[in-house]
Amino acid sequence: MMEVKHMIRPFENNTETFIKRLAKRSMQSERRRNAMVVISVALAAFLISFAGGTAVSLVQMQNNQISDTYEAVYSNLTETDMEALKEQPGIERAGEYYLIGEEQSVQGFKGSFIYADETMMYTGRNQMEIVDGELPEEANEIMVSRNWLKKFAPEAGIGDCIALGTESFPGEYRISGLMDLANAENSEIYGFIVSKAQLVQLPGYNPSGFRAYVHLKNVQEMDEEEIKGYCEKIAEKYGLSAPTYYSLFFSRTFGSVDFGTTAVLGVLAAVVLTGGCVVIQSIFRISIHDKIQSFGQLRTLGATKKQIMRMVKKEGRRLGWLGIFAGTAPGIIIPVFLVPKGLHIAGYLMALAATVLICRGMVALSIKKPVRMAADTSLMEAVRIASVQKGFLHRRRKCQKLNPLTLGNMNFRRDKMKTVSITISLSIGGILLLCASTLLLTYEPEALAGKYFPNGHYKVYTDSEEELSKILYSGNPLSEELRQEILAVEGVEDVITARKSVGTDYKAGSYTGGGMGDMITRDNCQALEKGLTQGHMPEGKKGILLPDHVGVEVGTAVQLSLGGSTVEVTVDGLFDITKVSAGYGHGKYQFDGAMLYLPEELFQELLPGVGNFDYSWDIVSDPAMDSAVKMALQEILDSHTGTGLDTFSDYVEYCRSTNSAVFHIMQGIALLISLFGIINLINTTLSNLMSRKWENSVLRSVGLTKKQLYQMITVEGVGYVLLCVLLTALLGLPLSFVLHHEISAAVYGSPTAFRFPFFYMALYFLLLMAIQFLLSLWSIRKQGKQSLIEQLRKLD
Repeated sequence: MMEVKHMIRPFENNTETFIKRLAKRSMQSERRRNAMVVISVALAAFLISFAGGTAVSLVQMQNNQISDTYEAVYSNLTETDMEALKEQPGIERAGEYYLIGEEQSVQGFKGSFIYADETMMYTGRNQMEIVDGELPEEANEIMVSRNWLKKFAPEAGIGDCIALGTESFPGEYRISGLMDLANAENSEIYGFIVSKAQLVQLPGYNPSGFRAYVHLKNVQEMDEEEIKGYCEKIAEKYGLSAPTYYSLFFSRTFGSVDFGTTAVLGVLAAVVLTGGCVVIQSIFRISIHDKIQSFGQLRTLGATKKQIMRMVKKEGRRLGWLGIFAGTAPGIIIPVFLVPKGLHIAGYLMALAATVLICRGMVALSIKKPVRMAADTSLMEAVRIASVQKGFLHRRRKCQKLNPLTLGNMNFRRDKMKTVSITISLSIGGILLLCASTLLLTYEPEALAGKYFPNGHYKVYTDSEEELSKILYSGNPLSEELRQEILAVEGVEDVITARKSVGTDYKAGSYTGGGMGDMITRDNCQALEKGLTQGHMPEGKKGILLPDHVGVEVGTAVQLSLGGSTVEVTVDGLFDITKVSAGYGHGKYQFDGAMLYLPEELFQELLPGVGNFDYSWDIVSDPAMDSAVKMALQEILDSHTGTGLDTFSDYVEYCRSTNSAVFHIMQGIALLISLFGIINLINTTLSNLMSRKWENSVLRSVGLTKKQLYQMITVEGVGYVLLCVLLTALLGLPLSFVLHHEISAAVYGSPTAFRFPFFYMALYFLLLMAIQFLLSLWSIRKQGKQSLIEQLRKLD
């Protein structure tokens, strides 16, 4: 018998090189798909690396703020007390500080005047920095903020004389130096530093009004108890008031892991991973569906499923690496310029490594199903799919009238599985944007300010350096007379007592603390109960509530000092200060927030004879008369010493100035997330138009005009967008509502009203519609450049 030699097929030998060549040529033939995949991966890589790099920068910046600054603050010190602190062997530095206060100038600005020595300027270098010159020494010298000089004395410089025109500083002063203050650009209050020679000559000078910002030696080798114990021993030794502590230092040094930041980054990574997977998988599925005949032909030439899978995987991996490199580079570099004070190379490298791992996993998950789909393709299946596509015009109901609308509708419904897949992938972008923009509204400056102004846009409070118990005995500035003056202002509707407070000190074992003690009233009782983390509300006059972060347990006996009297009380409960809005403080930094709560009977026992404990009022007014009410309140309070005014608008500006970078970053992330849906829509529309060129040419050959063809294509695209809107509403609204409920409860202590992000969602869907119209128009014009005979000959 004749020996029949076996014909070697292309895929029977070692085909690694052949597979690489096929993958390379496949990539060269699908530039549109390649661009879409690379953009999607780059977008995901950018979002993850940018979020990680920004988080690293912010954490490092906070670490820089606490490094080598201060741990404790002693108040109400004399110059002798200051010298004693500086001589302590365990104290490395003690910065000397004196707050003079704020004064209005005849020039129209408000100035904040302080005294600080060189040690204090170094300690507070993150808040105030000398940029030129030196601190004042003579009585007629003063250091001014650089932004004040630019606005009110642009031609003056160091050594020149200026006039401030305030009550305490009426004459001329020589500029000894210039300084920059943190967040000063958007502030309406300008900083000034006076000399000690000038300080002691001021009419309101208090010899016991100094503060010491203390930095200990070998503080990194001490734990929290050792640091606080040492500071309290010094206070006892010299008869000083109990020190307060730099909370950021203790939370960063001894606090637990910041699970909030970790959770936010984890959620962002999950959101980006989901969006990226859906979009990339959709792009590959459409690509494989369009090349189904090519895969069938490869199978007939002997290609195995494994070989086709390897070919498609190589395409996906190459495109994935291109996208990862394109996205991570700007994602890591941009935070360096946004937060230059938070430079941390090792942290950036870790963020880079995490981004690469997440994005590689995303690409692998995305192409997994399309790879199997390509490998399972047979020649007969490829022929059958092609015939179905070209035989579309014959699969219609006989009674159906053909026009652009019905043809577009038939295209939209021709492949239900594909329609569902495309709609879901488009909706993911909308759902992600809805959730992201909902969170964005939760952190808006107006929303943050509303946390501190629950009843109106103004707060009037007691503002004095004098001990509060003495003020209450001498005559509470928040008197009935002042209340009636405010109520007489046109536009003011009500004056609500927000807080009844007094300054306290307490000692529980070795722990010494103090701060504002608020009265438990019917108005704040319910909020306090919700804010309790341990214990219960006080049942007698000898029970108190303390914050849960001070380390004192429920049932501990406490020596409470108030108004010169001391009494032993018991800690009945602990509360979370972030969840009790009734005790929020005043001013930008809110140093006078409630640090403990006492029954009314205890107030009356320790401060007998005081009938008015009001500390803060909420002013309810007509929003339409906001500016007039503000002006009237300021005029009234100018004539009542010891009072201060907080306004909603000022706090909004403060939130905007301090959080503007974070807010804009969140806006950018929300908009970038929406690009996943936009990329998917562009790819879907272009793929449909390219795969249906033959059908469109046939329709045009039987009389369909360009205008009608445009209408048909647009109807199909609008169908996807409308279905996307419906699915986004059905799935995204409940998810965003739950997300807002949980986040707002964590941020504000209780859930706030849900606000639908109309602007962002309307912009997103209008953009989808505009893209659909423009792509359809572009495709029609492109097809119009060729004759019908050329298109039919080329595609047949």
